[in-house]
Formats: sequence, C-alpha cells, structure tokens
Amino acid sequence: MRYSMIATLLALLIAAPVRAEVAYGPDSVEKGKSLFLNNCTQCHGNDGKSQVDVISDATDLTEPLLYRNGTTDKDIESSIRDGRNGVMPAWGTVLAGADDIAHLRNFIKSLWPADKRPK
Repeated sequence: MRYSMIATLLALLIAAPVRAEVAYGPDSVEKGKSLFLNNCTQCHGNDGKSQVDVISDATDLTEPLLYRNGTTDKDIESSIRDGRNGVMPAWGTVLAGADDIAHLRNFIKSLWPADKRPK
C-alpha cells in the first residue's frame, strides 16, 4: 500500500506541467522575438498591436490593460500554451517547450510601456 501511494505521487509529479523559470532579460527577449516573428505576426502583427485584417479581435499585446485573460507570467504562459476561447490557437504542442513559452512571454512583456515592464 505504501509503495503504491509513493508511485502515485511520483506519477502525479512527473505529469504536472512545469513552469519555466526563464528570467526576463535581453537574451530571453531576443529569443522570444524570433519565436514571435515566426509564429504570431499573422494575428498580432509585427509590432504586436494586432492591427491586421485577419483577426479583428486579437489582443493588442502592447497594452496590458487590454488583456482579457490576465498579465501575470502564469496568465500569459497559459494563453500561449493552451490558446484562448477557440480563437487563439494553442501553441504548447508547436513550440519546443516551457522555455520557448517563457521567452515568448518575455518578448511580449518587452512590448509594454516602459513603466509596466519587468525590471
């Protein structure tokens, strides 16, 4: 019985999603920019302002006050990984993993006004 509980706990830990601990900084932002330009510009535009004709209600990523699903690291990573409302596709299986999602999150935050960016 004791061994089966331990095995169950280990299985749950292994299956739990791991949140990347990629720090905000120039290297991460640059990696995120590359990911953004390769994957996100069709809906969010090259500048993140979402002024493209394809998706009229895509979030303007340059203004965190307009975010519908939150602005915490966890909120942004969840939106990227899982998609939103059947409109934004899930990128969790397309990107290479949690680090790529975190780099993309950091690039998105670099688009914010200077007073709202991480220090």
